[in-house]
Amino acid sequence: MLEEKVKAVKQKLREEFLIDNRPWVITFSGGKDSTAVLQLTIEMLLDLKEEGYKDLKKVYIVSSDTKVEMPIIEEYLDNKLQAIQDFIDKSGLNLNIEIKVLKPKVSETFWTLLLGKGYPSPNQNFRWCTDRLKIKPATYFLKNLAYKHKSIIMLLGVRSAESQNRAQSIEKRVLNHRGFSKHDSIPNAFVFSPIRDWSNADVWTYLSKNQAPWGSHKDMMKLYDKGSGEADCNIALNPEAPSCGKTRFGCWVCTVVSKDKSMENMLRNEEDLWMAPLHEFRNKLEIYRYDHSKRQNRRRNGQKAVGPFLLSIRQELFQELLEIEKQLAPNLKNKKLISDEEILEIQKLWNHDGDIFDTAIKIANQYGRNLKIKNMYGFDEKIKEKIVEKCKENKVSAELVEKVIQLEYDYKNQFRRYGLLVKYDELITGYVRGQLNEV
Repeated sequence: MLEEKVKAVKQKLREEFLIDNRPWVITFSGGKDSTAVLQLTIEMLLDLKEEGYKDLKKVYIVSSDTKVEMPIIEEYLDNKLQAIQDFIDKSGLNLNIEIKVLKPKVSETFWTLLLGKGYPSPNQNFRWCTDRLKIKPATYFLKNLAYKHKSIIMLLGVRSAESQNRAQSIEKRVLNHRGFSKHDSIPNAFVFSPIRDWSNADVWTYLSKNQAPWGSHKDMMKLYDKGSGEADCNIALNPEAPSCGKTRFGCWVCTVVSKDKSMENMLRNEEDLWMAPLHEFRNKLEIYRYDHSKRQNRRRNGQKAVGPFLLSIRQELFQELLEIEKQLAPNLKNKKLISDEEILEIQKLWNHDGDIFDTAIKIANQYGRNLKIKNMYGFDEKIKEKIVEKCKENKVSAELVEKVIQLEYDYKNQFRRYGLLVKYDELITGYVRGQLNEV
């Protein structure tokens, strides 16, 4: 029975692949369903090559990196994508496959928004993370791809058997004569779900009995064995996909759900206990969200209501994050929980909120980073010491004076120095606001 299903899917894949020149985009999460779709597709391409087809149209394998995935999941996915890339390179068959890993802009990462701007930890009512970490990067890439090629076909690993809600969602999709549905938000993008009628048993049986061209599935099966549940988190642009908060493996910082069952299941395994500090930190983020003493009493638009995390709280959380990173360094294997680029972006945002001391950079450097702090340009150490001395005598913030001098330096070669007054206003207002918010 399964052999017939596999044969039918491969035949359908072959027919649809050869019918036009529109590129295919396979959304790949590393989970069982997207893995099955990818393997079936590559096996079909290998069959075409064996039959003598020379020039195959473009196929993209698209994966999402939120930068806050559970470390062992991030490592698994990195290794899997590398294995796939190695197979493509070593096959010598010119399969015309390209892997794309999509990431959020540094200005929209989880840590930039939570630690930099003070966004409260996400919950069901304010789920700001999914859109910025997954949907926006994918939308940008896919819209540009569809515009470039006039149209694209997206292959998804969605199945009716995953849940009753999923079955109803798939059933509502309007299919064209080829069995494709229009994508909800990407113009000229069509969705193709080749295993929509497969059962869970079909997927697992196929994967267990058929080794992928790039290697074994044992590592994936081991991950599934460590936890409970069947759903995996496909790329967010999947119109049928559930929220990442309900999937088996989500972001380790996820506070959308009341309990992170995937992490709790992982921590039952002795080899994964090293991740316990991450889980504890995640729980702290959830607790702090509902503690109004940790947050400003006004929103950024001036409205009197519970607002962003206080700057002092953001600094506390930032330092604790780096402490955890240091503690887990042997297990993280040269990976960072937060990037240098994010830290620099956070510092810019803290400057606007009154932190004229470059606290983020100073804290980061205490933990082995090598980030540069702008000094007062054009002055030697004696002059700098004199400025600091005079500031103390007159009870003026030396750091604020330094920022003023930096602004003057940045604008010194501009004839009209457009925007300097605005920058001054932002600097002084931010400094005063920072002082008041901490009172």
